[in-house]
Amino acid sequence: MEKFKKIFSGLTIAYGQYQKGERGSNGKLKGKAFIVRKNVTDKLWEDHLAGNPPALGIIPIREDNNCQWGCIDVDVYNLKHHSLVQTIRKLKLPLIVCRSKSGGAHIFLFTKEFIPASLMQGTLKKIAKILGYEGCEIFPKQTEILVERGDTGNFLNLPYFNGTKGLRYAINDNGSASTLEEFYKLYDVLACGRQEVEKIKIEEKKNNRSVSSRTALSKSISQGRFWRGCSKQCLIQYCRLLQTS
Repeated sequence: MEKFKKIFSGLTIAYGQYQKGERGSNGKLKGKAFIVRKNVTDKLWEDHLAGNPPALGIIPIREDNNCQWGCIDVDVYNLKHHSLVQTIRKLKLPLIVCRSKSGGAHIFLFTKEFIPASLMQGTLKKIAKILGYEGCEIFPKQTEILVERGDTGNFLNLPYFNGTKGLRYAINDNGSASTLEEFYKLYDVLACGRQEVEKIKIEEKKNNRSVSSRTALSKSISQGRFWRGCSKQCLIQYCRLLQTS
């Protein structure tokens, strides 16, 4: 638990919880998300990994406006996670893909040290664009919070609720589900220092990826697959890609 807690360390004076509801027609789980203004305790971490509801949500931005992890939240529910991992590896991006609670993807960037939330957010926005997911939610959502006026920031539901049984697990390079220990190994290999984050190069591949994304979407639409299970995010993504054509 201690390593998991360290990896996903964030704001300590508040956390998020999610009460599960029914699954909507677009595949997204409906429910109630809310902030609890209490300290994040060891029991919350233990209960999360053990699968004792409700699951734990952590706010990545700390009181000093730094963070050590960020996430691109992809709400596409017919997503092929292994293909996404393969694309990320081809682009040599230091990212870990986890399955979200609704079957989409949480694409994580982890750092070995705390870095400005503005740097994390800005880097992930650029990465989201190159991957064809511009407009997706980015965590941290805030680059600055004022705790003295009651700010908390937005939380993200963490992976590994009930281990791999909860279906929120990291995807190995071979497309299989990663155990918690395998996730730790991925983290050890891919977690970056601040200078490594600042050196991430993605701009030169932008145009080729945009063309590839437009081609894939066009093929999906022509075959009638795009609209089935399509979320609002799918439509936003498609419109943005059309604007670049």
